[in-house]
Amino acid sequence: MSKKLFPKFFAILLLSSCATYKAQYKNSTSVNTFTDKEIEHSFYLIGDGGNSPLGESSKTIQAFKSELAKASKNSTAIFLGDNIYPKGLPNKESEDRTFAEHQLNTQTQATVDFKGNTIFIPGNHDWYSNGLKGLKRQEKYIESILGKDTFLPENGCPIDKIHVSDDVELIIIDTQWFVTNWNNHPTINDDCEIKTRELFFNEYSSLIKKARGKTTIVALHHPMYTNGLHGGQYHFKSHLSPAPVLGTLKNLLRVTTGVSNADIQNKRYNELRKRLITISQENSKVVFVSGHEHNLQYLVQDNLRQIVSGSGSKVTPTRNVGGGQFSYGTPGYARLDVFKDGSSYVRFYSVEDNKLVFETEVLKPDTNTIDTKFPETFPKEKTASIYSQEETDKSAFTKFLWGKRYRDTIVQKLQYQP
Repeated sequence: MSKKLFPKFFAILLLSSCATYKAQYKNSTSVNTFTDKEIEHSFYLIGDGGNSPLGESSKTIQAFKSELAKASKNSTAIFLGDNIYPKGLPNKESEDRTFAEHQLNTQTQATVDFKGNTIFIPGNHDWYSNGLKGLKRQEKYIESILGKDTFLPENGCPIDKIHVSDDVELIIIDTQWFVTNWNNHPTINDDCEIKTRELFFNEYSSLIKKARGKTTIVALHHPMYTNGLHGGQYHFKSHLSPAPVLGTLKNLLRVTTGVSNADIQNKRYNELRKRLITISQENSKVVFVSGHEHNLQYLVQDNLRQIVSGSGSKVTPTRNVGGGQFSYGTPGYARLDVFKDGSSYVRFYSVEDNKLVFETEVLKPDTNTIDTKFPETFPKEKTASIYSQEETDKSAFTKFLWGKRYRDTIVQKLQYQP
């Protein structure tokens, strides 16, 4: 290849393999299969909402607040982590305390007219202020406003569950607990029953198996599937920073080395997702809901569903490949409805476009809901053949040679006690 053609080839290669901010669909149009069915429970999902300008709320938080005000009491709002940028909730003496408190105030105030339940979960940035100490400060702050059990899991522990209804279970995981370097947090498990990563997997496995047959929502900050930055999909501009070629080299090293535990390629992160994906195969109705990526995504892979709704206050590009059904680098949020018949449906809303931008069925209706009716009374005796008539009906000649061979006992009476 000539020196003149190489830059052109390189540019085309980058442009054809880069993430963008545009809405991308696997199919040409959004799949609209919504029907007017009775809703069992609704989940309102927003992540990474901790970067509102001081003195105001982000437009996404404002739109989310309006949506929550219309929701029924059979609803749960989940703030999917990174509730405070850039480094969680510092102590009261810190100069960053005012900005951090503002982030929590804007998000908690978004639920002021909400009739349902509210849950905040931790993200990686929520661990960046003195680790466990900062995380517990945030838990205490949120619960002082919204009440107990609104920040989960508690005490910096890895996993919790909520029995939403007879047919819906919610499992909540602090993924940063798993991927972080425990040597930097010597007291990380002091207040937890689960003190090893293996015990965490055992607990998750137990919860997944117990929830079989039920819609099982798994809320966790780091997604198991993603077509965004943390999944190795980079925007064209990132290949030019700090300089052409060097930017591409930087991205390549990030993907191949997994140097950041915020990326799927990281050893700990990859171990976590592989084990959770494998365990989740025990339950055909698992739906992962996550933030972390600052965009909207819906992916279906390995018979599992992944909703990413992490553009509460920041936006990054995506590239819709692999199991991606939809992706959009836009500020917004998602709503997941679980219906009485066991089916579920997700809708993604773009605040920038001020409209619904994607919707599709997530899980189909249950097929094991056959209405079986049994008689109210039973006879005292019931006659049944052990063998069919054809099997025992022999010719006279056969009977002469071999005898009756107990053929007169082929019919027995089964006794029923009244």
